[in-house]
Amino acid sequence: MAAKTSSRVSLMALLEEGEKEEREMRCGRSSMSNGDEMGGMCCVCMGRRKGAAFIPCGHTFCRVCSRELWLNRGSCPLCNRSILEILDIY
Repeated sequence: MAAKTSSRVSLMALLEEGEKEEREMRCGRSSMSNGDEMGGMCCVCMGRRKGAAFIPCGHTFCRVCSRELWLNRGSCPLCNRSILEILDIY
C-alpha cells in the first residue's frame, strides 16, 4: 500500500513548485534558459500560451494541446508519465 501512495503528489506541493519556478523565471534564476522556456509558450503547438498542467508530473502546455495529449496519447510528451488529470492554470 505504501507504493500506491508514493505515486501521488499533493496538489498544494505541485502548486508551490509551480509558483517557485515562476518566481525563479521572473528573477532570471531558472535552471532552464529563457530560450528553452519560450516565454511561457506551449512547446507542442508553439502558438498558444501555457494554461494547463498535467497531474502528477506538473509539465505545462496550452489547454488545447493538454486535452489532445490526454485523449490521444495518455502520457506526458516530456517525461512519459501517465496523465491522471489536467489542472487549468489562471
